[in-house]
Amino acid sequence: MAARVAAADCALLLTGATGTGKGYVAQWIHDHSPRAKRPLVPVNCGAIPESLIDSHLFGHAKGAFSGAGSDHLGLIRAASGGTVLFDEISELPAGAQRRLLRLLEEREVQPVGYSKPVVVDVRVIAATNANLGEAVCRGTFRQDLFYRLDIVRLHLDPLRERASEVPSLLAQFNSEFAAMYRQPELTFEEETLAFLEQYRWPGNIRELRTVLERLHVLCGSTPEPISIDDLQRFGQLRTESPAGLTFGSGADRLAELKLDAVNQILSQCRGNISRAANTLGVHRSTLYRWLAGSRMSA
Repeated sequence: MAARVAAADCALLLTGATGTGKGYVAQWIHDHSPRAKRPLVPVNCGAIPESLIDSHLFGHAKGAFSGAGSDHLGLIRAASGGTVLFDEISELPAGAQRRLLRLLEEREVQPVGYSKPVVVDVRVIAATNANLGEAVCRGTFRQDLFYRLDIVRLHLDPLRERASEVPSLLAQFNSEFAAMYRQPELTFEEETLAFLEQYRWPGNIRELRTVLERLHVLCGSTPEPISIDDLQRFGQLRTESPAGLTFGSGADRLAELKLDAVNQILSQCRGNISRAANTLGVHRSTLYRWLAGSRMSA
């Protein structure tokens, strides 16, 4: 669907929870569209003060108001020939909603201080984590604007419902941060990878990316594979949902089985760390880390 929409020039509505990749999808669609050589201009609708939003979006003429010392294009005209991404579109004030509707229907804007409207050639992509249908019912979002934006809607599911994507995302971010910090890519124990696929990722793709960068910063200098203990200590992953449900319980059980095996080997080696590490085929530092992690959990 994204490929089909990229080839068209219609308005597009991207929906989904925070961190699911709406900005990435918007960038991909722009990059694969006939407008790719022109700019993609993002607009954070919730970050612009309402008193400045008209000037910020639609521009103003010199002298239009106190402090307007020169002409200002505004973000929409700055994207001429390209794409404007209205992020958090539900936060757009009522007056700006009306003028955005005019842009979509008439392909023109009225900069502050101009006597005539200005024709603008831009594509509009809107993104939101809110339910615009409910916002229409509450009267906080224009119904006619909603219908004008909702020509094609792409919904991005939360990452917990796209677990099969975790390995490829992990590989992408691993490569990205290895290049950024000029160090080798991290390696992961099999049970760690299983944990990451089972984890519910309440912060979605953004949380996964943050965890990978944190691991590169804190563990990038060690050649040892990333363990579940490393994830808990350095990755700072949340282990429980607000409802108290444990995430990654299967991986937790794997960690318990590993600890049981380590204790058995230690007992056979009469507590000799070096001999136990050799028997397990790991470095002494890894064995110390496993044992330290189990004491912290206890």
